[in-house]
Amino acid sequence: MNDPAIRVEEQIISLFPDRETRIFQGWILKKMDRHLMVYPLYYKFSQGDIHDNIRKCEEISRQSGMDCVFRIVEHTNYYLSSILTDNGYGLKKCGVVAEWNFIGNLCIEGKQQVRLFLKNRSGKNEEYVMTDADTVIGIKRQGLLFLLDGKMPCVNIEDIVRFSVEKGVTQILADIPERDELPEGYERVGFCRAYLYRCYQKEDMKNEFTE
Repeated sequence: MNDPAIRVEEQIISLFPDRETRIFQGWILKKMDRHLMVYPLYYKFSQGDIHDNIRKCEEISRQSGMDCVFRIVEHTNYYLSSILTDNGYGLKKCGVVAEWNFIGNLCIEGKQQVRLFLKNRSGKNEEYVMTDADTVIGIKRQGLLFLLDGKMPCVNIEDIVRFSVEKGVTQILADIPERDELPEGYERVGFCRAYLYRCYQKEDMKNEFTE
């Protein structure tokens, strides 16, 4: 199992405490927008158990009026991807998670290009990181910042790192869709590639509940 990646996925999942969550046979099911996201992070099953668990997740998603999407981290659940494919699932999305940890002094050349600020979430421990244009860049909880979409045309990664250090952030995680390596600029400011993930959705369930 890829224990470091599983711990990072746990951190990301915990940043959305207001989204309905349930545990089923060690799999985490979380309602995210119009999808029931399935995070199969724990435990090993026989192939028969896996088929039963997939059907149960589909049943829960139908009851909720949502698409069922499985998010699988590399080097975990070696057989689940092929079982999903055999059961009519296709690759919906892939991406890479990048990680940055603050160690020692930070020196980034150039001036701040985009102004960023924090917006408190009423009654929550999390804060939004925003631009002047009211674009949400990420979610901050204590010393952790999670970038919702690492492909950011409106702000560069250097500005985010500078801002993060000013606000006491010691760890940044970035979900970067449609990539298997880090975009240009990430390595320059100290990010590393944490892991690759793939999301699978059943072909005949796509858009079933989105009309």
